[in-house]
Amino acid sequence: MPKLVNGLQLIVHRIQKTVNHEPTTVNRRSWRHGFTLIELLIVIAIMAVLAATIMVAINPVKRKSQARDAARKNDIGQIANALKAYYTTYDAYPSPAGPASVSGLTALRASGDLKIIPLDPIGTEYQYLVSGSGISSEAAVYGEIEDPTSGSGNWVWCWRSESVSIGEVGSGNCQP
Repeated sequence: MPKLVNGLQLIVHRIQKTVNHEPTTVNRRSWRHGFTLIELLIVIAIMAVLAATIMVAINPVKRKSQARDAARKNDIGQIANALKAYYTTYDAYPSPAGPASVSGLTALRASGDLKIIPLDPIGTEYQYLVSGSGISSEAAVYGEIEDPTSGSGNWVWCWRSESVSIGEVGSGNCQP
């Protein structure tokens, strides 16, 4: 039996008792549903910090430039394969040199080695260079890349028939 203190009964073991004939509980607060404004603001702040951290880690601008560079590398690889096929058939690379749409690359379309002459992802044309003529001719195809792995400055993705190589070289160093 609970002890009486100043005429009130104590609540023992969270059992509801009466004081002056009114029911009371240990907490004396009615149960609320939902979250307080402070709780919501804290959760929103935590989510904002996480979102900012993820955006810094992902860096969408860099990823887009890397994706465009991958498209450039793929396009130049396709052009190089078409040039090799053309050379195998005609024992020479098509000429003249210059921007892809006005250069000898139109001969690759006519021969069926390329269905279309690809454009750079930002709409510019790849460059095509030829030196020599006939069986001793050499060719190079290149396009400028946005996110070079070789360092800062202007770099191009270059294919050269002479060395049968493809890779990053400094701007101006892609010669047949």
